[in-house]
Amino acid sequence: MRALLDEIKKTIVFLGKTTEEGKIQLYATGFLVNIQNIFHLATAKHVVVDPRTGKFVDSEMLAFFNLKDGRIGSRSIDQIKKNFAVNWIFHENKDVDIAMIPFGLNPQKDDVKTIPDNMFLTADRLFEVYEVFFLSHQPGIQPQKRISPVIRSGTISLINDDKTFYIDASAFPGNSGSPVFLKPSPIRFDEGGISIGGDQLGGKFIGIIGEYLPYQEVAISTQTGRPRVVFEENTGLSKVWSVTFIREIVESDTFKQQLDKVVKK
Repeated sequence: MRALLDEIKKTIVFLGKTTEEGKIQLYATGFLVNIQNIFHLATAKHVVVDPRTGKFVDSEMLAFFNLKDGRIGSRSIDQIKKNFAVNWIFHENKDVDIAMIPFGLNPQKDDVKTIPDNMFLTADRLFEVYEVFFLSHQPGIQPQKRISPVIRSGTISLINDDKTFYIDASAFPGNSGSPVFLKPSPIRFDEGGISIGGDQLGGKFIGIIGEYLPYQEVAISTQTGRPRVVFEENTGLSKVWSVTFIREIVESDTFKQQLDKVVKK
């Protein structure tokens, strides 16, 4: 498990910007995947596009990651767009909260890994009560010398008909875009039955954190009968967009056309 975590941690990048004083300001999580030998950065769509206006908000966005010399490196999303003539690719369903873009890496200097596509596990292979974990930037924990994600764990609590699912694990602002993995287990059940000591699914990549599920309670004025205050709490359930959606993005014409353009360069 330790070796698996060490590998997975290196796929995580933090998204944010630098202030005028040169300080790192972080606000979201991303991760690196390998699609047909081309490296891509993936995160939640709402991190790069304002859901209210539909406008991109990534003009100053940097992806922060670790370097092999022990420092923190960064790469400008805007420069990637301009240098490689690429853009974020989304699902054809505008409600799907996933964004992907080609991302250049320097294997000699960048201390990173990518999630290979053979580690992807689609929604049809998942069952409720499977144990999971995800890795994130957590606001309030500023990186000192390294990009070090926090690890949260939980269980799949509800698999929806639309290929999303909820996990019994709290997510917070800053966790958006975190990759979710199956936790290795000595006992695994699937459509073939129960296997003991032969878990083939532990460590598989299964989805992306979108948002937490809130519970809202409205305070009504006794004088006017109108809503005055809305109290909101985190239910402890987080919505995950399954790998099935990534597969559908990768198989889309828009993604293939951009991928071909990058390959030819």
